Amino acid sequence: MKVKATINRITDKPESTVKAYASVSFDGAFAVHGIKVCENEKGRFVSMPSTSYKDRNGETKYSDTFHPITKEAREALNQSVLNAYDYKLQQMQATEIEIEETQEEAEEAKEYPEPELGM
Repeated sequence: MKVKATINRITDKPESTVKAYASVSFDGAFAVHGIKVCENEKGRFVSMPSTSYKDRNGETKYSDTFHPITKEAREALNQSVLNAYDYKLQQMQATEIEIEETQEEAEEAKEYPEPELGM
């Protein structure tokens, strides 16, 4: 089975355990959306999409709307999502270019200021 993951959105809340949202397709025939990439003190993990409901005592409970059944399927899904997440982070870092002005350039800018245009 071919498992292909796509990162749909990276979160911008550093304090949140949810780092990204992903979609996964299986053999190009089925798709699952709302998979979360999470990270806590124990490490990075994949969380399946779920719905919440209140039980008889009024407590909020969660139920996965999708989950792999076999160990092999879970490993393939997790690896695909985490690989896609790592790839997306690398892409983002590659496009973040910071240009620092050298001391020499700063001194040159002081020596030759740009002319003011007056009318």
